[in-house]
Amino acid sequence: MIDTFNCSPQQLAIWLSRLVEILRSQGGLTWHNFVHSVAGKTAIIEIDGIQLRLNANHSEPLQVDITDNSDNSESVEAFNFRSEAETLRDLIGGRLTLDQAVATGKINLRGTLSELLGIQKLAMNIIADSAINPQLQQLWKEFDDLWFRPSFPPPVLSLEEQTAQHGELIRNVPNDVLTIEV
Repeated sequence: MIDTFNCSPQQLAIWLSRLVEILRSQGGLTWHNFVHSVAGKTAIIEIDGIQLRLNANHSEPLQVDITDNSDNSESVEAFNFRSEAETLRDLIGGRLTLDQAVATGKINLRGTLSELLGIQKLAMNIIADSAINPQLQQLWKEFDDLWFRPSFPPPVLSLEEQTAQHGELIRNVPNDVLTIEV
């Protein structure tokens, strides 16, 4: 049975608010890129059909308001970010790159070139920080454990988790060819 709170706009907003606070407390280049990318802007994101509106003011300290946008019927052009949880899981788990996800349409982004470059830089910084920041790792673990996971397709294993198969080419050569002596 699916826990509907864990797949709700409220839960997604809580996780995004925690992400902002983790980045704020961490400071450094990632926080600077976040402030530069979002200050004074509004964005509409959609994950698994759940829409949120993010509004970041231009004041010090930066305040980001995250609200449910499900009641508003926005056109497709109004979305700044659209994806599915499985794509985010693959991105965070290192099974998919951001560039590949955007190129294949698994992540849809809208904005000016400078905004898209800022989002790309910010996402890469967050992913890099996730390797060493236990708070980000805990946040991703909660998202992975609690957010709805469809029963299909099976997750693709990272290269480190895949078992190498050696000799596949030689197994396809007929025995009579293998016994030929030159």
